[in-house]
Order: sequence, then structure tokens, then C-alpha cells
Amino acid sequence: MTTGDFDGDGRLDIAASNWGTNTRYRCPADQPIRSYFGNFDRTGELEVIEAYFDPAQSKIVPWAGLDEMSAALPFVREKFPTCQAYGTAGLDEILGNQFKAAQELRANWFQSTVFLNRGDRFEAKPLPFEAQVAPAFGITVGDMDGDGREDLFLAQNFFGVEPQTSRHDAGRGVWLKGDGQGNFVAMRGQESGVKVYGEQRGCALCDFDGDGRVDLVVTQNGAETKLYRNTQARPGLRVRLKGPPGNPTCVGAILRLKFSDHYGPAREVHTGSGYWSQDSAVQVLGAAEPPTQIEVRWPNGRRTTADVPAGAKEIEVTIPERER
Repeated sequence: MTTGDFDGDGRLDIAASNWGTNTRYRCPADQPIRSYFGNFDRTGELEVIEAYFDPAQSKIVPWAGLDEMSAALPFVREKFPTCQAYGTAGLDEILGNQFKAAQELRANWFQSTVFLNRGDRFEAKPLPFEAQVAPAFGITVGDMDGDGREDLFLAQNFFGVEPQTSRHDAGRGVWLKGDGQGNFVAMRGQESGVKVYGEQRGCALCDFDGDGRVDLVVTQNGAETKLYRNTQARPGLRVRLKGPPGNPTCVGAILRLKFSDHYGPAREVHTGSGYWSQDSAVQVLGAAEPPTQIEVRWPNGRRTTADVPAGAKEIEVTIPERER
């Protein structure tokens, strides 16, 4: 999960990655995927059984086949010696009295989603199809093209599946271009230049070459880390906050550029984003026109404004003594 102002209203929204809709975990809203857990073989160890509703049988049935289930719970083979007998049984019949003691968890939403902050509630909006083709672990927010609207990047794929399941490898990392109204369109790899075919994990943003364009780093499980230099974006304003010794980069502060008659999206300085990753504390704020001021809500909740000099490429804003 991470935060960003995707509709430009100054309120922080939430972006959450998920398993997507290209795995076996697909379900109608009224029939969620289920996990049952308990000490089913009475050895003192906890077993977990994933299950789903089979409309053809109108029963809750396990994902695991007979061989897989009986390897963990030998008594199942004694009750159901053939695959035919096992395949027509519901989970309650397979576990018998042990089913009554099982505890249950349910999940009915597997789409990677943004939650738009409406002040008194959050509005869920699933991300485009390209964000759903594979599980996404890394997720980060930045203005990729410098148009003053926040974009999203998702690091995708997961290979650590059981032998009976194909690995989830349909993603190659995807930039989602925001329209400033909470909607996104996926950029093709041929446009963004980002094509990572391995098992992606963390991702983070920083302007590593200081040119005012946000660059991207993507890590992989068992493969090389990728660094993508941004060469096409409109350069933005680099903003460095200077705080007290206990919080020198002002983690928790929220920045917002002011233009002649409107504000840009809010951006939070945070210490973690997505999967085991951290974006640079130096923010690159995109601007389609020259900004006049920057507003800072400091970690203590106080707000101050500072002028942005004409033609400035980078500014440093120091927390006032009275706000420390």
C-alpha cells in the first residue's frame, strides 16, 4: 500500500496492490474464497485448507486434489479411496466432525485498487486490466511524465506457487498514467521503456541524476535489480525539506504546489512504500506550468507557505523554529 493524491483535491488517497484477477482466486462477490484452519489431524499442528464454492455441486470444495490433501491429512484417503468419491464431496463431508471445529476466513476482493478519499469515506476504484494480470507486490506513486498529475507504478509477478499451479508471470511491471481525476490508463512497455519479465518485488522512485525527472528502480527475486532513467518527462521541481535532528527529512509532511489560480496534487514524505521499499525523501513535483508557491503541512499538522523563485529547479524548505 501507499498514498497519493490521485484526484488533486488535496486529500491523500490509498493505492493497494493485490493478487489481481488472473489467478485461480476469482470469485463472485456473493461467494468469497474461503480458508479453513484448525488442528484437523490432531497432531497439535495447524493446517490450512483453501476452498471455494462450486456452483455445479452447490458445495464448498477444496482447491487441493486427493493426493495433495491426503498427504497432509492421511484420514482423507481412508474415507475417500478414489478420486471420483473425493471429487463429489464437499469440504464438510471430507473433514467430517473436524469441520465443525474449523475456523474460517473469507476474501472476496482480489483486484489492485485505489481508494479515493471523499472526506467521510473512501471510494474503491479497481485499477485497469493491465494491473490485474499478475499479483503486484511493489507499488509507488510519482509524476512520471511531469504533467502535474500523479501516476502509479506496480511491480508484478509471483513464481512461488505450488507444483499444481502455473506461476503468475503475465506482468512485466506497469506504469499507470493518471488523469488527475482518479482514473488511470496503462502505458505500454514500448512507451515507458519499463519491461521486467522476472519475479518483481520492491520498487522505489528517486531523481538519481538530479535532472528533475523521477527515475525508477525495480528489484527482483533471484535476478538483477533494474534502474530506469527517465529521459522524456517534463522536468519538475525538486523539493528538499529540512527538519529537526529527530526527523531531518520531515517524514509525515505533505507538500502541495500552488499555481496562479489553483493547487497541484498533495504529496506525502514517507519512510515506506509498497514492498520493502522507500522512495527518496527529495520529492520531484510535476508542474504543467510554473508554480508560484509551495504549501507544506509539517508532521505536527501546522501549515506554512514559501515562495518558489521564478525558474527554480530545486528548493529547500526548512521547518520554522516555532514548528519544531
